Amino acid sequence: MNAPVHQFAAGQAVQPLKILRATTQEVVVLAIREPGAGWPALRLIIDGQDFATIQPGALIEGDVTIAEIAIPLPALPEGRLRAIAVADARTGALAPGSLLRPVAAARNLRALVVYPAGEVYEHDKVRWYRAPMEKLLSDYFNIGDMIVFDSTLKLLRYAHLEPMKIMNPTDADIERYASEFDFVFVRGSNFIHEKMEWFRAVEVLEKVKLPVYAIGVGAQASQNRAIELTETSKRFWQIVGDRCASIGVRGAFSAETLRRNGIGNVEVVGCPSIFRTRNRDLAIRVPDQRDIRKVAFSLRREADKSYTADPEAYLRNQRQALLKVDSQSEMVMSSHGEQEEKAFFLRDEAAKEKAVAEFVRTGWWSGPDDAAMRRIYEKQLFSFFDVEHYDRFAQNIDLAVGYRVHGVLPAVAHGVPGVLVAYDTRSQELAETLKIPVVPEAALAEGGWRAVYREAALNGLAKSYAASYDRMRGFLDRNGVPHRM
Repeated sequence: MNAPVHQFAAGQAVQPLKILRATTQEVVVLAIREPGAGWPALRLIIDGQDFATIQPGALIEGDVTIAEIAIPLPALPEGRLRAIAVADARTGALAPGSLLRPVAAARNLRALVVYPAGEVYEHDKVRWYRAPMEKLLSDYFNIGDMIVFDSTLKLLRYAHLEPMKIMNPTDADIERYASEFDFVFVRGSNFIHEKMEWFRAVEVLEKVKLPVYAIGVGAQASQNRAIELTETSKRFWQIVGDRCASIGVRGAFSAETLRRNGIGNVEVVGCPSIFRTRNRDLAIRVPDQRDIRKVAFSLRREADKSYTADPEAYLRNQRQALLKVDSQSEMVMSSHGEQEEKAFFLRDEAAKEKAVAEFVRTGWWSGPDDAAMRRIYEKQLFSFFDVEHYDRFAQNIDLAVGYRVHGVLPAVAHGVPGVLVAYDTRSQELAETLKIPVVPEAALAEGGWRAVYREAALNGLAKSYAASYDRMRGFLDRNGVPHRM
């Protein structure tokens, strides 16, 4: 049993007593005492029965006020369902994180995911759901979500994975989740906003007493502003916060949004997609401009006011940037889910005709005979329906630049330098968290990639990568997340 002093990020809210993580071998408790007062005695409760009383004062040296206490657990018969609880011995108040099933330290773990994004194959690879051609053409789906999901699976350690039903779960589903699974994780995405729909997720989590981990979730807004979450969203994040040491968010804006809505135990970790190769010693290339030939421009043509304050200027700047980058290099335009681009990628002539009409209507093409844009769409367009395909693509480019966070970050994970365009809070905060060079829309539009390629900024990214990796790995360790980093 030990009790190291606990360090917290600036501004992180601290609860007086909380279970940080629990396995079948030990439970780690965060305890706080008031200055000048003694440490509260703790009751350890296993399967509803008092097991031991712990006196933290006998374990903690010095005049500290915050400490972690690691309490070893007895070896009980394998397969026995155990619920661990810790209470303040004086008041009887249970610590948040109590009554959960501890994660098995030595067994094949079974995981549940909230909001998957694609079909999983070969254990940790993700592709979009197989569907007829007409459905692929008609449906919008964000390939970036697929990349984050795939990347998260690459970080986690598990033997079996299932989506957690949140729309129409049955009592049998909930009972099976509670008895057969070890932990739940929330896929990183734009889940922190006013219109987020959680369906029956709160009900399911309240009944399923498992740890819940959120890894790289984020707030979404076109500009830095206050976001007031619905009561259902607040309750969802309160449950997540109680079931883990801290909620892992993309950046400072997301952290502040959760704190403003009453969820204080948050930690900035970035996004799993930049760590998908699990290589702490990754060498990010910073070539001389003269050695750059192949440039990937990641497109995000569709954007409403939840992403950008001025959609018309946004589209105009992006078109100009695309053409400028094309004139400076062997450019490939990567598309990440828009229907019209899929029409060209899948070479459906009828759908292509409709797409061109839409391009002309919105001003994306100057007319149906826009030669430069047609050449790009016919000969220089890349898209994909499985993340593995993007990995192969990224390994053969010299630079990734553009409007898609997940057109740039997974390329950086393969050592490719990347530059992001800042047009919303998401791209801005991730760039700040992960030290990705970020530029205004107008800069790329006016000067192309050559105007925004700065070796000093990219060297900063390369030098900071190991520290960013350690931050994510440390977050997983502190939460007790089974991982492979």
